[in-house]
Amino acid sequence: MYSRFSRNQKENLKLLVGNIPVNNKDIQEKVKETVLIKLNELYGIKEEDFISAELEVVPAFKARDVGIDRSMIGAYGQDDRICSFANFRALIDFEGIPEKTILSILVDKEEIGSYGVSGIRSKFMYNSIGDIFALEKPDYRESELRTLLTKSYCISADVGAVINPMYKEVFDPLNSPKMGCGMLLEKYTGSRGKSGASDASAELMGKVRKIFNDNKVIWQSSLLGKVDEGGGGTVALYLADLGIAVVDSGIGLDGMHSPFEVASKVDLYEAYKGYKAFLKDA
Repeated sequence: MYSRFSRNQKENLKLLVGNIPVNNKDIQEKVKETVLIKLNELYGIKEEDFISAELEVVPAFKARDVGIDRSMIGAYGQDDRICSFANFRALIDFEGIPEKTILSILVDKEEIGSYGVSGIRSKFMYNSIGDIFALEKPDYRESELRTLLTKSYCISADVGAVINPMYKEVFDPLNSPKMGCGMLLEKYTGSRGKSGASDASAELMGKVRKIFNDNKVIWQSSLLGKVDEGGGGTVALYLADLGIAVVDSGIGLDGMHSPFEVASKVDLYEAYKGYKAFLKDA
């Protein structure tokens, strides 16, 4: 019954886009015509353009402080804009010349399986790293590129779920992270145990843990809820397919996938520090 109700609700997600009818007796859909006229005035869009347009519908409010102490950030789409912001900011704030090549790769479509030319499963990242390698060695063999990837370290920067006191039953209280206690470090994600997961090695976990500790980054271990009740995926398993040593590390959210996700400002800052430390010392 619940799943049937959910499917029906998805079909009922309609937009309110206008209410003023056009003053023309010859037009049947008068409100629609008003909306089309307005869109054309603002953006030069005609009705036929909707066939090829790529439109996004998002909540009509900006990010804002949350809490009397303003200690949190509330906004839509923090999964995964917040981690993308933190790691990209860490990259552009990097001081000096790194000993090794460092990258921040932002990809799309993770929530639907990382498909398409802008998803991590495409050849975009592989080809881009190859282009960078060619600047150093124009005649490199592909086997050398594969070896380069196996010698690389990576953080899959994605959010996790902090304990929500209203839904404690889906969390493991002994292992789930808490808001305001630092950035997350997840050995594995997936669901139904480790299904669909990338399981980071003990050696990599130890390496990242030492980097965080040496740079005074506040962090906490994390997982995605109880077995068979929680769960979720990231891009880590696709990076692991290339032989890259990868671990999930991000920021905890309350209300993940809701129109108003909430994150701690402290956790955001610690993630920025953590990503910056990883780029420097990994």
